[in-house]
Amino acid sequence: MNFSEIRPQIYNYLGFRGVTESPDTDEVIASCLIELEKTAQFNSLYRAFEKIPDFLCKPPYESFLRGTAGVILSVTTLGAGVDRLINRLYRTDMSRAVVLDACASAYLEAKSDEFERTLGDSLTYRFCPGYGGSSVEDLKYIFELLRPEKIGVTLGESFFMLPAKTMAGVIGIGKTVKKSCEGCFMLPHCKYREEGKRCYGSEKTL
Repeated sequence: MNFSEIRPQIYNYLGFRGVTESPDTDEVIASCLIELEKTAQFNSLYRAFEKIPDFLCKPPYESFLRGTAGVILSVTTLGAGVDRLINRLYRTDMSRAVVLDACASAYLEAKSDEFERTLGDSLTYRFCPGYGGSSVEDLKYIFELLRPEKIGVTLGESFFMLPAKTMAGVIGIGKTVKKSCEGCFMLPHCKYREEGKRCYGSEKTL
């Protein structure tokens, strides 16, 4: 994957850990991405519904899905090998582990975006349980409907997904909505905006 395409998102993640942009960090990021591409085993699972599942018939999903013709539930993962690599580095090279962890999160988002573009043209962006006032407990409904155990993804009692670099999302069908700050549920409390950034990859705010 092209480093320049996901560089802003990687630095967004690193910004919360006090890592600033520099040529040295760029070099570490580039080498981490090479390592990720060798280690990651991206896998995905999805299912489309014409009738909105009952667990989505409540705020904030109702406003997010208003005007859609259905919904896609999806689970994407980088696989257990990435988790093992990150955990090993946290024991042996903490600074590189921090960078690799951020790279893996941005890499997963980019790969998931790439996968979702194959599902159709008229789609919203991905909304994940736990964001924008929604409950992470809603993951259990996605797991009940998709059974992502078949691709090696499990959900713990505390609603923590394993492998850790896994994403479960809700995508509206028949309505094109791009990621933007306008109307975002988290806008009043957004840490990215406070730092002059966006969460979805741009280095400047609107």
